[in-house]
Amino acid sequence: MKLERTMRFHLTTLKRSSLAIVLAGFSLGHSWGQAANSPIVFQGPEAITTTLVGAPSIGRSEGGGNDDVQWLKVEFHYSVAPTTGVPFVDSVEFRIWLEGRDLFDPKATTADGTAVALTGTVTYVNLAATRDGYGVFYVSPSALARYSAKNGVSDFSDKFNVHVEAYVGGAKVDYFDKTKEQDPAWFSKLQAVPDMVFRQNQCVFMVNDPSRYPQIKLVTPAQ
Repeated sequence: MKLERTMRFHLTTLKRSSLAIVLAGFSLGHSWGQAANSPIVFQGPEAITTTLVGAPSIGRSEGGGNDDVQWLKVEFHYSVAPTTGVPFVDSVEFRIWLEGRDLFDPKATTADGTAVALTGTVTYVNLAATRDGYGVFYVSPSALARYSAKNGVSDFSDKFNVHVEAYVGGAKVDYFDKTKEQDPAWFSKLQAVPDMVFRQNQCVFMVNDPSRYPQIKLVTPAQ
């Protein structure tokens, strides 16, 4: 019995040591934009991916619809490295700025319209320690059509930049750009168009990949 208890003790110690090593390993990421001992680290060099996707077939009104109409899916990849001794981060807010063009702005000075940034935010809760955490935003077909350039909505997946920031406890802990810019503040100089980027639970993709993304914090209608 004494031998068995000793073995169990060593196994428990080994598991705890292994967990500490794994959690420490999560912090080994890029340092660009990252705060010291950051619990959230964007996993470059392709931490942000943009894809045009069709809406899921979850029902439609009589007369059908246009199956060719596409949404923009913006997925971001990060690691979670808790710093409190608990293998979870309670809450992380992600903010997004998505480059676009307003060709219909009467104040535009060029044929390319006014450069704008579509913005949105999502707060995830109970993020477990992992190297491969994911989050997602969506932009509706109507917003893509309204703020696309002359080449059409394909520019949102092919050319337009995306900036995402992570906040823990109100402090910015990391950020990432889809296309690294010479001017790191490029997004803040664009005309902001708020509430054009949806959280997953705000659109038709709310039931997609339920186990891939963390739980979204419930917010009041005013938010």
